[in-house]
Amino acid sequence: MLLTKPFHSIRFLQENHLGVEAHIGRYESDPSWEQYIPFVGGVHLPYDGINLASPEEPVRAEGFRKIEAALIEGCRYGINRMVIHTLGTRIQNGKVVGKYDILIESLRKLAAFAGKRNITLCMENQLMYPPDTLRLFGDTAEEWFRIQQDAACANLLLTLDTSHASTSLAVYPTYRERLKHLYDFLKFPERIGRIHWSDSRITNNEAAGNDMHLCPGTGDLPLPFHSEINRHPAVKLLEQNCTTRELRDTLEFISNLP
Repeated sequence: MLLTKPFHSIRFLQENHLGVEAHIGRYESDPSWEQYIPFVGGVHLPYDGINLASPEEPVRAEGFRKIEAALIEGCRYGINRMVIHTLGTRIQNGKVVGKYDILIESLRKLAAFAGKRNITLCMENQLMYPPDTLRLFGDTAEEWFRIQQDAACANLLLTLDTSHASTSLAVYPTYRERLKHLYDFLKFPERIGRIHWSDSRITNNEAAGNDMHLCPGTGDLPLPFHSEINRHPAVKLLEQNCTTRELRDTLEFISNLP
């Protein structure tokens, strides 16, 4: 199933068998949102100002409050997998503001809360920023998979964001290395429960610190990679702020993938 953002006409969604993702706290106040509710095929939980890895209990408590309230709100759409975007902040402005073991315990707590409502949380891999400004947990394939493994909860899966993945490749000095490590994010496909599908540019390292979110087919991620994404059974969100013409071209690109 393919989803898009709720920016396109209902007729276009119907003609192309598309759904939309509900981003809790972002779309509900828009007068046009009501018409999209029958097309909701995914739920995205909020992330602004949330640090589940913070040693400060009030900071974590506020994060739990926001996520749990949004999860309850999201249940109205009848979707049993929800995307949790932020995993936690490790370093901000050169200061350590999060700890790994606290993050794991926080995720276990949220998974227990979600499990009581038959919800599976799908944890998104994170954008890699310049390390002296901001460093998020889960900004490499290795740590992203390790977080899920260490949390060890049956209802914790993963969301692969291909644009975020591209930013993490900047640490490799050559295109050949960047291309090789792009596939690290597909090492355990059975653990991926949702996909945010975008293109990027890794040939010249333009994706370094740059969450490009290009329409698939307009960047330089290789066709075999896009084909693997397309074949994966997870629900996929085409996560671009694009025109209907651009989305039509994207759908044509996808339909022609081997």
